[in-house]
Amino acid sequence: MTTRLSNAEIQYIVDGVEQDFRSDGRGAEDYRQIELETRVLPNTNGSARCKLGKTEVLVGVKAEVVDVDVHAPHIGKLVITADCSAVASPKFVGKGSEALENDLTNVLSFLYNSTNTISLKDLCIVKGESCWQLHVDVLFVQCGGNLFDVASIALKAALYSTTLPIVKVSGEGIEMEMEVSDDPYHVWKLDVSNCPICITLYQIGGGFAVDPSEEEVACSEGFVHVGVQPNGDMSSMEKAGAGNIDPTTLLEMVEVGVRVGEEIHKQLNKQLDAEKSLAKL
Repeated sequence: MTTRLSNAEIQYIVDGVEQDFRSDGRGAEDYRQIELETRVLPNTNGSARCKLGKTEVLVGVKAEVVDVDVHAPHIGKLVITADCSAVASPKFVGKGSEALENDLTNVLSFLYNSTNTISLKDLCIVKGESCWQLHVDVLFVQCGGNLFDVASIALKAALYSTTLPIVKVSGEGIEMEMEVSDDPYHVWKLDVSNCPICITLYQIGGGFAVDPSEEEVACSEGFVHVGVQPNGDMSSMEKAGAGNIDPTTLLEMVEVGVRVGEEIHKQLNKQLDAEKSLAKL
């Protein structure tokens, strides 16, 4: 995405980040208010809507029973796909969103690539035979900056709300039979206690900032994705963009990303617990 700014506007934004007083009054490490809902899409096993500033994303999770991978016969599968709706921006009409969709899909998949993030073993039904495959569809309906972080927050919330039917297995070999319960209350929930979120830090001028607006993104040449788990551990790190970031600044960006990520996890868990309490009423 490209946002056209004048030289004066760019300088104003850069000065604000460098002086830790951005154009909207936030400091470089300040996030905007996160709006979050779960169980928003019918006919899904789990779903969530997240809005941050002008960016809004919907995530739906659908589960199906499939054959296990011969190279990983004891685990299930998680398939993530990102889509930028043409409604979100005129720039996404046709193939305008293809590169961004690939980047989003790759970053989110890499975020969950670690074995410590979500237990794929829990998705195995019969070792060497069958497992659950989770199809996670990430749809952007509005785009206004900080797409990667918003998608990761919505993804964790959608997985938090996901329930899977109990499967009863009887017999062995060619006589094995599986019965998937159709009772909406005969289900189990995924353990998302270690699910990470992505904190992206954008280098803007001589400083850097989290949760950028679309205008701030346009002023950045390089950025770093930091995967952060609820306990403050870093699960992944990836640099992107054309700009160079010196090692000292990179270490500082990672430290800030972990610190901010841990705080966002606390806020997110509070909101998810509140959503869970409302669902019981």
